[in-house]
Amino acid sequence: MVSNEITRQELIDKLNLLISDESKRDEVADWAFSIIDSNSISISDRLIWNFLTKIGGVDLLAIGREFLYMQEDFYSWINYLENA
Repeated sequence: MVSNEITRQELIDKLNLLISDESKRDEVADWAFSIIDSNSISISDRLIWNFLTKIGGVDLLAIGREFLYMQEDFYSWINYLENA
């Protein structure tokens, strides 16, 4: 069950699962979009909303490399979320 409030730490945790290969990209992307699409969750933190949309795209393919977002991006996002 999805809680009614998403935290920055939850986003960091999901990114860490991607980095460690404990979760698949499509699973994490689906998780993010399930929150975005939910009518029962209100997101007042604009930063969380912005990162949910980024995390929703972690499974997007790119020309010239396997995915649009790579592990370096995940580390950068974690750093930003921890220090914002």
